[in-house]
Amino acid sequence: MKLLYFFLLMFVILLGGYLYVNDFSFDNSSFSGYLLNTLFFFLLSLVGIITLVLAVVSIKRKSAHKGIMTIRQYYEYKEYKTD
Repeated sequence: MKLLYFFLLMFVILLGGYLYVNDFSFDNSSFSGYLLNTLFFFLLSLVGIITLVLAVVSIKRKSAHKGIMTIRQYYEYKEYKTD
């Protein structure tokens, strides 16, 4: 739930900052354009962040040596099991 609040806060900050920087005046056409641009950039950045997080997680999970024993490890394992 905290993540949802964080993204909501980020959206409000992005929207407020964008409106402030572009000297926003409240009429329907300019508000619609600002809102659409802000939503577009927010969604693009969200997709980028999610892609980056998933890539990092998948790279951390994959290990080249996971589940593979060397010959020495196999014989040590076999000796230990027979004792």
